[in-house]
Amino acid sequence: MLGTKIIGNGDIKIIFLHELMGDCRNYEAIFPFLDKENFTYIFTDLRGYGLSKEIKGEYNLEEASNDVKNLITKLNLDEVILVSHSMSTMIAQRVALIEQKIKKLILTTPISASGIKVPEIQKKSLIRKMSENKRAIEQIVRSSSRRYNQSWVKYRIDMGYSSSLVEARTSYMNMYLNTSDNENDINEEIEVNIILGKHDSAVFAKKETEKNFSKYKNLNIIECQEAGHYPMIECPVFYASKIEELSKK
Repeated sequence: MLGTKIIGNGDIKIIFLHELMGDCRNYEAIFPFLDKENFTYIFTDLRGYGLSKEIKGEYNLEEASNDVKNLITKLNLDEVILVSHSMSTMIAQRVALIEQKIKKLILTTPISASGIKVPEIQKKSLIRKMSENKRAIEQIVRSSSRRYNQSWVKYRIDMGYSSSLVEARTSYMNMYLNTSDNENDINEEIEVNIILGKHDSAVFAKKETEKNFSKYKNLNIIECQEAGHYPMIECPVFYASKIEELSKK
């Protein structure tokens, strides 16, 4: 079973998935602000990451989605709200297609079900650098951290390297950079709530997100005015409050 950190013992069950260059520790900033009486929060690490670092695998969309589905079964959960961030939003959308126990999705700075389109040269360069375990993490962090100081940059770079195995993060990067026809493999009827950061890069902008997620019939987009790509770290009180508000409705 995937490694988890479980907080609270409430009736509303929420599973959290992490991004490419972090693990469930990305959510630690919200821990003091969680309602532990009404909610159970299940912070989950994918294979090759954090608490699941020793679990080897293919590190792809199908495997990860089935791992989350199996986690829901093993924890004997009847109804689940699935929260995800960046890279794992692709996985969450697939889980909602194959697992009927998912009540709603809360996607943070999400990627569409078909991934991110980048020029072929840039894509090959990013995947090569990530597989060589040098420069890719620094490049991504610095490009998305222009508002913040060097302590933040160092923190995010260190997290990027320490949170996962190089083969895991390389494979997941390959997953979302190699776009496909997955945009049609979604549960169009499920409720989808999206939390964006106003200062995130253009690919995660509100207008772009509205276009990428237009196939969902029940879509709600919230923009955090003081965050970039990490609203759970940059604005933890806001983020925790919104997760609970969206989960209760």
